[in-house]
Amino acid sequence: MGNISSIKDKNDYTLSAKNNVCKRSVLFLLTIFLLIPGYASAQEGIVEKTLIIYYSRTGKTRLICETLQKHLNADLLEIKDLKDREETWGYVTAAFDAIFNRHTPIEPGKIDSSPYHPVIVASPIWNWKISTPIHTFLDANRFEGKKVVLITNGNIHIMKYEHYSDETASFIQRFLKDYIRGKKKTAQSIFMNGGGEYVGHYHLETQEKTDEEIIEDTLKFIDGLK
Repeated sequence: MGNISSIKDKNDYTLSAKNNVCKRSVLFLLTIFLLIPGYASAQEGIVEKTLIIYYSRTGKTRLICETLQKHLNADLLEIKDLKDREETWGYVTAAFDAIFNRHTPIEPGKIDSSPYHPVIVASPIWNWKISTPIHTFLDANRFEGKKVVLITNGNIHIMKYEHYSDETASFIQRFLKDYIRGKKKTAQSIFMNGGGEYVGHYHLETQEKTDEEIIEDTLKFIDGLK
């Protein structure tokens, strides 16, 4: 009888333990079920904000980005080049650094872009490339899963050779056409290597244009960015 009673007690204990596990599992599932709608509602309430990252040597890129900020309700982040780029010598060092793909000391070096989507990166063109400070910044940061748009500006329009036919264009025209295409692909690969989804590129020709004209040209692609 003692053995039978002992076995019964063990069975009762096992059954009770199973019931407790079952109850805890049901409570856990009910808790998850109740929390999901609240979590989903909270996620729906999150408004993603645009971040505009830029470098400006002469102030033109800054003007473009400040114009975009007003119309996109975006946050603005200026990348500062700690190397002296003022006046003629600064222009020369900028050209050489771009030609040889050099990096430069910048501030800030790395950022947390996780609260933002999408990200807009704006840069002047140096020797048909994005500027050295922006190149340095992109090599040091990642934009995993984010849509990234590139905005450039320069003294000439980088698409000016695109209309030349490969059959009728001169050697120099074909060379420049292919050269600029190669630079654009390089810029695109920089974003993709950083985990970003490269979704577009806008370019503004700014030589001899007034601030009002630059603002007017910037406003032409606001709808595309939205």
